[in-house]
Amino acid sequence: SSVLSSQEISSVQTSTQFFNGMTVKARSAAREVIATYSVDDIFIELIIQLPSNYPLGSITVESGKRVGVAVQQWRNWMLQLSTYLTHQNGSIMEGLSLWKNNVDK
Repeated sequence: SSVLSSQEISSVQTSTQFFNGMTVKARSAAREVIATYSVDDIFIELIIQLPSNYPLGSITVESGKRVGVAVQQWRNWMLQLSTYLTHQNGSIMEGLSLWKNNVDK
C-alpha cells in the first residue's frame, strides 16, 4: 500500500503535463497533492489526500480556498473528481485534468 501511494505521488512530481494557470504540488510525506488554479477573479485550491491503505481506502478530496465559485457548482466538481479517482481508477493527474476542464467550462 505504501509503495502504491508513493508511486502515485511520484508520478505527480515527475509529470510533464502542464496546466495553464494551475500549479500542482505533491507532498510525499503527507501523501497529498495540492492544486491551485486561478483564472480571472477566481482562485481555487484543491487538496487530494491518499489514505494510509491506498488503494483500498477512498481518496479524500477537500477544498482549500475557493473564491468566486457557487457552493452547488463546487460540490458538483468535487463529486465528479472524487468519483473519478475512487471508482474509475484514474490517476491524480488525469483527475486534475478532468477537474480543470470542468472549471474552464
